[in-house]
Amino acid sequence: MAPLDHARAAALAFPTPESSMVARDSQSDNVRVPVGGDGRPEAIARWERNRAMGRSTFIWRRGVFGWGIPVALLTIAYQVVQEQGFVWRLVMTQHLKVGIGVAMLVFPLCGYLFGQYLWTAGEENYERLVDQVGGRSGRVDTRR
Repeated sequence: MAPLDHARAAALAFPTPESSMVARDSQSDNVRVPVGGDGRPEAIARWERNRAMGRSTFIWRRGVFGWGIPVALLTIAYQVVQEQGFVWRLVMTQHLKVGIGVAMLVFPLCGYLFGQYLWTAGEENYERLVDQVGGRSGRVDTRR
């Protein structure tokens, strides 16, 4: 096996823009994604799978159940440990009840808003990618 020369080693360490794994360059409107075997970017296929589940299902799964409720549960666990430490028997104080109620309302609501943001950003990226590739692959308007 021949040793790598410096130019080839540099090319492997620093990929060219054509082979970059970066989804979007924040300095410009240039979008680069790895292209799959059929010639379509993998990101387009991935977002089309997300679109197939529908907007509201996506928001509830990714935003509320994927972010809001887990963060609420972690916040509640942290609050319990801060107030009572690691104990076998949990004492429900008024402060703890209010904290649980607020966490179970606020974080899922924020998760819903986060899910809406993810959907909107995903749609914008999808539109940009499809326009860049040049084709409209069975697009259905799922915005409600």
